[in-house]
Amino acid sequence: MTPHSFFPSMPHALNVLTATGLLLIVGLLGARLLRRFFPQIPAITGYVLTGLLIGPSVLNLLDASLLDDISVLVDLALGLVLFELGRRVDYKWLLREKGLLITGIAMSTIMFFALFTLLVQFGVGKLVACMVAALGMATSPAVILNVVREVKAEGQLTERMLNIVVIGNALAFVVFSMGLAAVHVEYQAGWKSYLLHPLYLLLGSALLGWIISRLLVWIGQWLGRDTQAQLILVLALIAATVGIAVMFKLSALIALLFFGISSRNQDARHAIVEPDLSQFSGLFYVALFVFAGAKLELGHLLTLWPAVLAFIALRLAVALATSTGLARLNGMTIRKGALLGVGLVPLSGFNIIMVQHAVGDYPQFGAQLSALVVSILVILELLGPICTRYALTASGEAKN
Repeated sequence: MTPHSFFPSMPHALNVLTATGLLLIVGLLGARLLRRFFPQIPAITGYVLTGLLIGPSVLNLLDASLLDDISVLVDLALGLVLFELGRRVDYKWLLREKGLLITGIAMSTIMFFALFTLLVQFGVGKLVACMVAALGMATSPAVILNVVREVKAEGQLTERMLNIVVIGNALAFVVFSMGLAAVHVEYQAGWKSYLLHPLYLLLGSALLGWIISRLLVWIGQWLGRDTQAQLILVLALIAATVGIAVMFKLSALIALLFFGISSRNQDARHAIVEPDLSQFSGLFYVALFVFAGAKLELGHLLTLWPAVLAFIALRLAVALATSTGLARLNGMTIRKGALLGVGLVPLSGFNIIMVQHAVGDYPQFGAQLSALVVSILVILELLGPICTRYALTASGEAKN
């Protein structure tokens, strides 16, 4: 008879809850340590550096499979970010602010064509170049919102920055979805994929966001102005939106952005109390940025660094030139216009999720796309928050 042992067998790897706890604790400690020596560095940069250190590229304390398991928490964090960003956008005001709308569209359009041309010059295939250029239009809403909250920024530049982030991300989603149609053509997937997949992705996701926003307003009216109950309702609907989008192979990013915008602009009776998400957002932001750092890969950067550095430099140049050139149109000084361009440096970490759409359908194409995007993110995830903090502080709109 084999003797019974009450000692547990030692696991080969951390389980999900332990890995999540490690990710949060190490992220907090790493950011605090960095801020002690460099007080002007945003906490986000510390989170990303810590994630890079404990991720597969360096110490491998969190391997790729564990990161996949933790991704549910990250999906909720992304949902919170996009909902909060959408709630800040008044599209009726934006349509009246023609200068701001023109600036956002002009910046995104010029950036797309400039980045596409650059990548082609570096020998990148036109299809990959098109998709990466589309992603280059999107400034990170998570970074911008976190830094704005961290320095308590308010003012003209801050509001314009947030609205341009929405415009850039919306256009990036549209152009990337159109690029997916071109990928289907390249791989001869059939006319249904060419035509219906991008339409399904865009319109289906937008419809999901609109339906959830109507549900929020309807239930919110029934609940009354009970702040706690409405906060629980918002978090529940964000989680449900992410889950439904995954089930139906829609874009949770598009759905959640529409959810936030629609829930604000269709609440005619003001039934929804503005949700105070700050008590939850701190936890999710730590998880999001440590996770983003852990997902970064250094290997591709060693071979792609010339194209990566040129991409980053050109992207900054376009943002600076556009925001400065159109500063007067936005009622801003030339100096503030230039600072606006600097503040828009962070590249959206959502790009990794967008890339996963391509990786899932066409692994070979997705691998090429992913290598270039992740290499760019290695640098911009670290430098982007510093640029945004500097812009908000130099503009005089930061209170902290």
